[in-house]
Amino acid sequence: MSTLGQLCILVSVGGELMGRIQHGTVIKKSGSWYGMYSQWSLNPDGVKIRHQHAFRISGVNEMTKADARRILAARIETELHLRADRKMTVQGFIESRWLPLRQSSWRDSTKKTNLYLLKLITEKFGALPLEALDAVQLQIWVDELAKTRSKGLTHHVRIFLRSIFSEACESDYIRKSPARLLRVPVDLRPVLKPFLTVPQIQALLQAAQGTDRVLLAVAFSTALRPGELLALEWRDFQPGEQKLKVVRTVWNGKVRDYTKTTDADSSRTLTQVFLPESVVSALEQWRTETAYPDDHDFIFAAEYGGSQWRAGVAERLRALAVSVGIPTLDFRMIRRTVATLVQGLGSAKDVQAVLRHSKPETALAHYSQPQEESVRQAVDRLDRLLKG
Repeated sequence: MSTLGQLCILVSVGGELMGRIQHGTVIKKSGSWYGMYSQWSLNPDGVKIRHQHAFRISGVNEMTKADARRILAARIETELHLRADRKMTVQGFIESRWLPLRQSSWRDSTKKTNLYLLKLITEKFGALPLEALDAVQLQIWVDELAKTRSKGLTHHVRIFLRSIFSEACESDYIRKSPARLLRVPVDLRPVLKPFLTVPQIQALLQAAQGTDRVLLAVAFSTALRPGELLALEWRDFQPGEQKLKVVRTVWNGKVRDYTKTTDADSSRTLTQVFLPESVVSALEQWRTETAYPDDHDFIFAAEYGGSQWRAGVAERLRALAVSVGIPTLDFRMIRRTVATLVQGLGSAKDVQAVLRHSKPETALAHYSQPQEESVRQAVDRLDRLLKG
């Protein structure tokens, strides 16, 4: 269906083709409002043919877009004997109109998260007609959501609600978006962002065995994402240059030739990471011990030779952490730890390079955490500076 063709359902009645639902589209062109709609007919061979119609409604300065839509609706009703369906439900709109426009650009991991957020919305409002919701109703729900959910989730739900109702407005299902002024509460639940201390990292590395010990050594020196770490092959290891080349990820056993921040055209600063000598030695030793040392084998291969699954590795790491007195451990916590420790050893650009973000502020805003001793030392240095 064309973006201008708003005919939704076609049926044949008494030999004539007619639409049950059509909304039409109002566009602004050369200072005027234009109405556009479609009419369908059958040719002698029984093939459906669409005829697109457009007409000037008025000058933009003469009436609002809402008034122009009403004139278009009246013309569609008079000529085609159709009405726009104002009883479209929230869930129906998301599934039939909003989601198809967006999900093709979502990667697998992103899609899983976004579908969960949409489920929260449809569980609450899915059965209601779009036109039945108002701004107060949405704001009350977002306020309640913020009391039990994280800051990040609440922000993303707000973004989705504004996008969904904005699209509904553009498609003429509703006249005005009830989510356009939707706000996130100021007093959101604090988001816990724990990170490890140097002694805790050392305890983990001493307790880890086999592949997990090498995996942790690489993770704590490179801050690679789990999909990148588990997709590493021996051909990516460049011991002479003390580097790893990061060009692919793995998700649920499926290898993909890109990462979250890179593709085939990305700069070298995003596709290569530096390794300290100790980690280079650990990898070289591991290659002599593993059953899968060939160039196209995974560095951290599963027992059968394929890639390990993130969930299984994460479960082992959590158990390892608990065994040394650390309440929990996950890959995001490892990245946050690296970002926090590196910020005291280099510049913001260095932190960006280690975490391989496209912007330095990403690491500072979401990963690097203040360290009490570091803050204390900074205050003391400032005091000495001021005193001369």
